[in-house]
Amino acid sequence: MIFEYINVDNSREIVSIEDTYNVTDKWININTSTKKEFIKKFLSAYKSNQKIVLFDSNHKQLVDFYNKNDINKLEMINKVNEKSKLLFFTSGSSGFPVGAFKSFDNINEEIKVLHSLVEKYKIKKVVVTVPFVHIYGVLAGLLLPLSLDNITLVVKEDFLPYELLDEAKDSGTLVITTPVFIKALSKLSKEINLNKTIFISSTGPLYDDDINLLESKYKTNIMQLFGSTETGGIAYKYGNSLEWTPMKNVEIKLTKENKLSVKSKFISPYIIDNNILKLEQPFITEDIIELKNDNFKLIGRSNKLIKIAGKRISALQIETQLEKINGVKNVVVELVYKKELLRSEQIKILVQSENKLSKKIIKDKLSEAFGVLTIPFTVKYVDNINLSAMGKKIIF
Repeated sequence: MIFEYINVDNSREIVSIEDTYNVTDKWININTSTKKEFIKKFLSAYKSNQKIVLFDSNHKQLVDFYNKNDINKLEMINKVNEKSKLLFFTSGSSGFPVGAFKSFDNINEEIKVLHSLVEKYKIKKVVVTVPFVHIYGVLAGLLLPLSLDNITLVVKEDFLPYELLDEAKDSGTLVITTPVFIKALSKLSKEINLNKTIFISSTGPLYDDDINLLESKYKTNIMQLFGSTETGGIAYKYGNSLEWTPMKNVEIKLTKENKLSVKSKFISPYIIDNNILKLEQPFITEDIIELKNDNFKLIGRSNKLIKIAGKRISALQIETQLEKINGVKNVVVELVYKKELLRSEQIKILVQSENKLSKKIIKDKLSEAFGVLTIPFTVKYVDNINLSAMGKKIIF
C-alpha cells in the first residue's frame, strides 16, 4: 500500500510507515494532531501487535473517563488481554459511550469479508474522509486498504466536496465516507461519470433523496454498511434498497419482540460498561426488523419507534421530514413514554433552525408524511446540535 497525504496547500507527499515500534505490554491511546501522524503511528503500532485504545479526543466525557480510569488496571483486564488488540468506544448518542474490545479474529475475519465485497471493483485507489477513531474508520478506512493489493491510500485532513469528487473520478476508486459527504456531493452542480467508482458509507443511514441524486448524477454505486461498535459489521445493501443482506459469517434471527439477534465472528468478546463485561452470543440488538427470506428490513431502534396513524415510525424518519423544512439545519427527536401522563407517548423535538417554526407547521409536515398526528409534542430551539467525529448528532 502507498500512503499519499494531501497537505493544507494541496501539495502531495508519499508517507513512509516504519516497520518497527517500541511495543509495551500496556494499553495505549494514540492521539495525534493530524491524520498523517495518526496513520504513521497507528499502522506501525498495529503491525507490531501493540494494544491500542481509540476514542474521539473532543468527547469530554470520554477523555475524563480515560484519564480517571487506567484501562490496564480494570478488573478482568488479564482475561481481555489474552486475545484483544483494539479498544473502540461508541459515539454515546444513546447514553454514555460503551467500550468494545476487538480480538485478532474479530478484526481479521471482518477485513476478509469487506475485502470480498469490493474485490470485483478492481480497486486501485482508496480515498478516505472518515476520522480514525471509530471502528468503521479503522477497519474500512485503514485495514481494508492495507489488505488490498497495489493500491494508493489518499488522505486529507478535511476534503471539500468538490475535492472529493475530483479524487473519485479515477477508475477503480473506492471512497470511504459518511452520509454527510454523500449529501454534500449530491448537491454539487458538476456532473461526471463515476461508474467505475464505488462509495461506501456507514455511521448512519442515508436518505433516499441523497442516494437517488448521487447515483443518477454520477452513475455510481453506493454501498451502505450496517453494524455497531460492539457487533462489528452486520449487513450491507446497495443504493436505496429497503433490504439488508447479512455479511458472510453473520447469522441473524428474529426474537419474539421482533429484535435483531446476531451471531458472528465480529462481535466483541468483552465490553466496558462501567466495568469489563463478557458478551455472550447471540447478541440481541435494540433494532426492530422484519425478516425477508435471508435478508431483513430495518424498522428502527426499539426505544425510538412510535405509532402514528397506525404505522410504526422511527425518530429518524421524523427528523428527516422536519429537516426538509426551509431554514431547519438539524433536528433531534426523542420519544418519551411515561405511564403517569394522560397520553403515555410524547415526542420531544430539539431544533437548530434559522427561525422558530409554529407548531402548526411542524404538525402539518409530519401529518403530510405519516398521517394525522394526534400525539402531543414539545419543541425546543437550540443554537447548535453537536455532531460527533463521525457526523452523528449528539448532545454531550
